[in-house]
Amino acid sequence: MFHRAMQNPMQEPESSTKAAPAVPRMTMTVDEMAAELNISRPTAYELVKREHFPAFRIGQRILVNRAGLQRWIDAQCGGDRVA
Repeated sequence: MFHRAMQNPMQEPESSTKAAPAVPRMTMTVDEMAAELNISRPTAYELVKREHFPAFRIGQRILVNRAGLQRWIDAQCGGDRVA
């Protein structure tokens, strides 16, 4: 009667459409930054108030530029030092 094709459980099932690779978002919220840096929300909000911190406003939202945040962190660590 019905015959199912046996699939190897170790093999991913075939799909007619392939998903595009995930692209990281260019920005994050202050809460997301706090979680990623493992710091408190108040500390994160103090950081975004600093003059050269890579944060900006769109309306009421404060967003942090991911690439800028990485550069800022590198600068806080003394630049491009190699361990």
